[in-house]
Amino acid sequence: MKNYNGPRSKFSMLPHQIRWRAYNLLSDGATLKALTADPDIKDALERAGMKLSSANLAGIRKNKEYADFCAMRRKHLEAKQKDMMLTAIAQGTGTLESMTDQARCKLMEALSDLSDLSDLSDEDRIKALRSLAQSMAAISNPAKDNQIAELKRRIRANEEWRQAAETEWKNREAELLARIAELEGSRKAAAGMSKETLAEVEDKIKLL
Repeated sequence: MKNYNGPRSKFSMLPHQIRWRAYNLLSDGATLKALTADPDIKDALERAGMKLSSANLAGIRKNKEYADFCAMRRKHLEAKQKDMMLTAIAQGTGTLESMTDQARCKLMEALSDLSDLSDLSDEDRIKALRSLAQSMAAISNPAKDNQIAELKRRIRANEEWRQAAETEWKNREAELLARIAELEGSRKAAAGMSKETLAEVEDKIKLL
């Protein structure tokens, strides 16, 4: 009885590093020509005396190992994307200054958390992504962001004006106190302060 060794079983005899490399290339959309042109895969096929055809690729795509590899690859890429999102959140927001920023941060985290919902169907995942993306767009309203930025600018300008006025007042106060001390010191030889000097000092004090 002839022992039939089909394309699928032949491919499974290749080293797992070669099989996984082929799976990875296929997941990226590699064609048969690109797959067999890969140096490592080409060398392994020649050593095994194998040639891949379109029928072989069809069999590989139905292979459970290929399906498992694709599932693990998708989870790996989603986890990597999640890390990138969280890094962007940490670097881009810093200290959250407004409720809008906090809401945007929560939405970004929710988007990244979709990678954990492996039990959802592709259709449900797409719906969830679309819904969250629409919410993100609503919060990231340029007009609203501009309005908030303008309010912050006005607050900063008002604070700068207040600080400048306070500094000016303190300088005037110091000058007046120095002038009063000067007036008082110039009359130490006198038995007491004259009415004119007292009146001048009182006028200066009223300006404080």
